[in-house]
Amino acid sequence: MVSRKKAKGKARKESKVKANAKVEECDAFKPFSSLQFNKSSCTHGWTHDEYADNHDCHKFVVAVLEEFRRTTTVSDTFHAANDATREKYPNIWKDPTQLEWIASAFVSIGVEVLVQGDNNDGRRFLVVSSVTFSEWIHQHVAFALHKYVPAMYSARLNELIHADNRRIISYLRKRIPCSCLNVHYNVVKHLPKKGVCCFPDCSHPSRKVELSKMWSCGSCRREHYCSETCQAAEWSCHREDCKVWSEWEATEDADSP
Repeated sequence: MVSRKKAKGKARKESKVKANAKVEECDAFKPFSSLQFNKSSCTHGWTHDEYADNHDCHKFVVAVLEEFRRTTTVSDTFHAANDATREKYPNIWKDPTQLEWIASAFVSIGVEVLVQGDNNDGRRFLVVSSVTFSEWIHQHVAFALHKYVPAMYSARLNELIHADNRRIISYLRKRIPCSCLNVHYNVVKHLPKKGVCCFPDCSHPSRKVELSKMWSCGSCRREHYCSETCQAAEWSCHREDCKVWSEWEATEDADSP
């Protein structure tokens, strides 16, 4: 029979192991304070010193990263990040300039994780979450604040959530002014370009298909499918969005000189 003293010692040791694991897990999601970027480091286009370290914009980024750590799927990060920041930072959600700065922060985070080269599952989750959240913020600014577009472009968000390394690296490389991802892009550029079928029950592995073989919705041109079968199966869900985008496209074409 184990003595009470030994049992307490064992419990403390297990607690310490769990605490250390928690710190390591947390550190994997929080290596991106402005202190990391010294004068000789590349920030990948993010002007991190535009706001003081104690500004709400920095706190917003940390709060979102914490939600990334808590959630288990990329699609859940939007709801979790939204819930964690909407009430606490309402003014930021109304300010396109601050939101674009935050979007740039998450592009920088995604690039920095890739540059560090530790490509484990946790790091990949952080990259994909950062990329998708940055895109989501851009779309929110365009749709909710500037009213440039009639709806969120959910098909693109869905594509990024399920994207492969080639798509993620290509997406990030186009959004940074530096050459930090050139080596990574050279490694993956020979791989076939793949898209994600918009039908959730698509039978292809991970719903991925070579981009050249995909079908696009003929009306809105926003949704993409692996086949006419998947397109037809998804039509009842896509119908309303298709109408919104198609009418907007028609208006844009009519207003064009």
